[in-house]
Parts: sequence; C-alpha cells; structure tokens
Amino acid sequence: MNFKKPIPHLLIISILAFSLFTCGSRTEVEEIVETKVPVAIDTVKYQPFQIDFHSIGRVVSENQVNLLFQSAGQVESISVNIGDYVTKDKRLASIKTDVYATMYVQAKSMYEKSMRDLESSKALFDSNVISSDQFEMARIGLDNARAAYTQAKNSMDNTVLRAPFSGWIVAKNLNIGDLVAPGGAIQPPMVLADMDHLKIIIPVPEARIGQIKNGQPAQIKFKTFPGRVFEGAVLRIGMAPKNMSNNYDVEVRMAGNMSGMKLGLIGDVRIIQDYFEEALVLPLNLIQDDGDKQFIYLEEEGRAVQKEISIRALAGSQVFVEADIVPGDILIVKGHNDVKDGTLLDIVE
Repeated sequence: MNFKKPIPHLLIISILAFSLFTCGSRTEVEEIVETKVPVAIDTVKYQPFQIDFHSIGRVVSENQVNLLFQSAGQVESISVNIGDYVTKDKRLASIKTDVYATMYVQAKSMYEKSMRDLESSKALFDSNVISSDQFEMARIGLDNARAAYTQAKNSMDNTVLRAPFSGWIVAKNLNIGDLVAPGGAIQPPMVLADMDHLKIIIPVPEARIGQIKNGQPAQIKFKTFPGRVFEGAVLRIGMAPKNMSNNYDVEVRMAGNMSGMKLGLIGDVRIIQDYFEEALVLPLNLIQDDGDKQFIYLEEEGRAVQKEISIRALAGSQVFVEADIVPGDILIVKGHNDVKDGTLLDIVE
C-alpha cells in the first residue's frame, strides 16, 4: 500500500506566509498614486538690466576755499551774507586800517626818499666825492626801503577780504567788532564755493576699485529731491586708501540743473558699469543651491524641470542670470521649493 508522507508543519506555515505577503504587496502596489504638487507659474520675459556699483557720498564743490584775513585787526565792515553770489575780486569784509594806513604812508615816504638819496649818491660817486662803499650803502638802503614799502602796502591791501573767484558765500563766521588774525580762527571767517561745478565723493572698497573707470556714467538720488535723478560721471579715482582703510575715494562730477542743491547733502550713487536692453532677470528667491550648482525650475508638460543657471550680476532682489532659457518658457514662481526634477505639477492660479 502506498501511503502519502505527511507534509511537515513548518513547510505549510512557510507557504501560507509567502502567499499572504505576496497578496499584501500586490495590493499596496495597486494603491500607489503619484501626488501632484501645487505650484504657480509665470512666463519668462527679457527685460533691461544694468550692472552698477552702489555707494553713498556727500556733495562738495569742485572749487571751494576758506577765506582768511592776511592782516590782524578788528572787523569794521561786512558786505555779504550766506547765500549771496559774488563776482571775482568783490569786497566781502574789512578790518580797521588806522595802524596800517600810518605804516603805509611812512614806508612810502621812506621809499621815495631812498630813491632820491640813491640818485644823489650816484652823482657824487660819479664826481669822486664819495667812495664805492658809500654808494653801495645808498643802494642797500633803497632795497630795504622798497621791501618795507611793499610789506606795508600788502598789509594795507590785506585789510580787505576779497573773493578770489566768482561763487556763492556758503559759510560766514564773522561779526562786526570781531578780532581776526591770519590763521588764528578755529573756523574760517568765510567760505566761498562754486556751486555750478559740484561733485560727490564716495568710498569704493579695494575689491571693486578695479572695476571703476574714469568717465563711467552715474545716477545720483537725494532724499531731499524725491523723484529727481541727477546725472554724473566718474571724475577722479583715488590712488591710495582713505584713512588707513581699504576704501578708495572716487569723485563723481554732477551734471544738469543744480537748482536747490546744497553742499554736504548725502546722495545715493550708482556708477553704471554695463547696460543690457534684453537680459534674463529673475527674482533672487527663485534661485536654489544644492552646494554643487545653482538652479531654478521650469514647467514642461505638467512636470518640473530643473535648469542650471549662472549668476552674472545682482541688483537688490533681482538677479541677472545666464541659462538655457528663452522668452516664453514657463517658470515656476511659487511652490518651487517643494518640487524636484520630474515632479508632477498641479498648476494653480
């Protein structure tokens, strides 16, 4: 008789477990559904972009001078006030001349007498009445008298403060009765400036100074003049760092209508280094970085497509980039941080 061998219990349990596992896996596979990620999109467009250097500076005059008396004395008259326009050589102020006038009259008299004495000495020398040494003493006396007369005349002339060039009185630290002396005042009696030729001085760090060139155009804005843009151009570039720092002074000459402009105003300066009529400009927040590259996401056929980009310049929150992207491509502008290359998209308004 043939008896069937009994199936071991362990084998039966293994078969049942495998059957249950296989059925469960098939059910899970059948239930997997690809999830769509909601995103917002926009169309890529080219737009103008300028590469510039931005800094803050202060307005000064290209021609400004502190006016000082060259003679000491008491102020007798003042002819101008702050804001007055004066022409070259105009009388601005004067000190009392009593002492200087007396010295001038005396020096002039001595000079004229010394000239007469020299003429007489020459005649006597030619007639062998006096020696050559005596004649030489007369000539030296004339030289000394001439020097004293010149000094007295200059002192007399310097009792009057005059404008060395045409311009505006921008500061006045002088009152009738003040005592003045050459170089003796903490503040200059007056400051004269040419307000038709102004410039703004800005600091440029060592890392950027090599990009600044003479003649580069600039745009200047002031809080004092909202909505108004002043034009300018780089005038001079400093040759040494300023005050032991790594910044160099760059002078930008201002152009156009200077009406209402004041010295010392703080201006926002942008030196334009390059300009593009059509550039691929993207918001900075759309650009992602995985440590190896920088990229953005486009939408193509309902899926996210990663596009590597190269940043060329930054202007605030806008970035000028180079990439294999053309106008009309669809850019993911919201939800871009939640997708990966190939992610299925749910495009929302």
